[in-house]
Amino acid sequence: MSADMAKNKEAADADKAKEAAAIASGEKEQPGFKELIANPVNRWVLTGSFFRNFGGSITTYYLPVFFLKNFAAYKVQYSFVNSVILSMVGLASGIIGGILADKYEKKTPWIKALIPIIGSAASVPLIAIATMQGNFWVSMVCFTLFTLLSSAFSGPAITMMQNTTEKSLQGSIISSYFFTITIAQTCGPLFASFLAKNQGALTNPAIYGPVITLGVLIGFGGSVPCWWKAGQNYVRIQKE
Repeated sequence: MSADMAKNKEAADADKAKEAAAIASGEKEQPGFKELIANPVNRWVLTGSFFRNFGGSITTYYLPVFFLKNFAAYKVQYSFVNSVILSMVGLASGIIGGILADKYEKKTPWIKALIPIIGSAASVPLIAIATMQGNFWVSMVCFTLFTLLSSAFSGPAITMMQNTTEKSLQGSIISSYFFTITIAQTCGPLFASFLAKNQGALTNPAIYGPVITLGVLIGFGGSVPCWWKAGQNYVRIQKE
C-alpha cells in the first residue's frame, strides 16, 4: 500500500469514527431505512431474504401437513426422519456454508452469493419431486437434499451486508434483516393457507403438494436474481 493510499484510508477511518461519535452523542441522527438500502448489496440481500423466507415459511408450516396427510401410514417414520433432517442436516448445512464462504472468498468473492444462488435454484425441483410423486422414501430423500442445499444462505447473505456497511450501521442493518424475514414469514403461510383453502386441500390433501411447490417457486426462485444482483454489487464494492 502506497503512502498516499495509507493516508486516504486513515482519513476515511477518521471520518467514519467522527460520524459514529456524532450519532452516539445525538449530534447527528441515525440513518434510516432509506439510507441503509441506498447500498445496493443491502437492498438486494434484503429483497432476496424476503423471497427466500417467504418460500421457507411455507415449507416449514405445510410440509408436515403434506406428509402426515398424504403418507398417513408413515407417521412414525416421518417424525423420526424429519427430526434428524431438521436438527442435523440443517445445522450441518449452515456450518458448511459458512466454512465454504470464508475459505474461498479471497479466491472469489462471488462465493458468498453463489451459495444462496445454488441452494435456492436447486430447491425448486427438489421440493417439486418431494411433494408431487407418491413414494414416501423418495420424498424424504429429496427433502433431505432440499434442507442441505437451502439452509446455508443466511450466513453468507448477512456477511455480504456487514462487509459493505459502515460499522455505525451494523446494528441497524441486522435489525432490518430480521424485520424483513419476519414480514416474509407472516406473508408466506397466509398465501399458502388462502391457496390451499380455495383449491380444496382439506378434502384432497394431494393439493398441498402443488401449493408448496408454487410457494417455493415464487420464494426460492424469486430470490435467485436478487442473490445474483447482490453478488455483482458485492464484488464491485470489494474491488473498490
